[in-house]
This record gives sequence, C-alpha cells and structure tokens, in this order.
Amino acid sequence: MATRDNKKVLKALTKKGFKLHNSNHIKLTLHHNGKKTGLTTWVSHGKQDLGDRMIGIMADQLQLERGEFQDLVDCHISASGLIQLYHEKGVVI
Repeated sequence: MATRDNKKVLKALTKKGFKLHNSNHIKLTLHHNGKKTGLTTWVSHGKQDLGDRMIGIMADQLQLERGEFQDLVDCHISASGLIQLYHEKGVVI
C-alpha cells in the first residue's frame, strides 16, 4: 500500500500551480495563466499520511490516473508537463 506525507503532497502540488484555500479542509485549485481552472482537490489539515484510498480519490478529482498523480507528487511531472498531460487527455483547463 502506497502512502504519501500530507505536507509533501501539499508542497508538490503548490509547486505545480495549485493554490491553497483554507477552510474545514485545505482546498487546492489548479491555476493556469493566472486563471482558476475547474481542477480541485481537498486535503485534511491533519498530519497523518495519505493512504492508498485517499491518493486514488485525489487522483480522480484531478482527472489523473493514480500513477500520474504519484509521478506529479514525486516531481516526475513538471507544471508544464501537467498542462501538456491535460491537453493530451482532452481535459479543458
């Protein structure tokens, strides 16, 4: 079972163009060319690791395969690579 540190996921996503909005949970929305996109996911404020189930949920919310999401978090996909990936998938951003 794969797990990811909550803080490392937040840091990796913010480096890729996601902006944070704090409420009951941390909301991350992808911004591209200075504009908000419809791609959003949420993370708990807690310090626990993200389990396999939560990784899958976040990947689905961002319209990514689980492996693509893990590559994004592990910095194998850059911000421009993410935008290119969405274009290849036909995701409107």
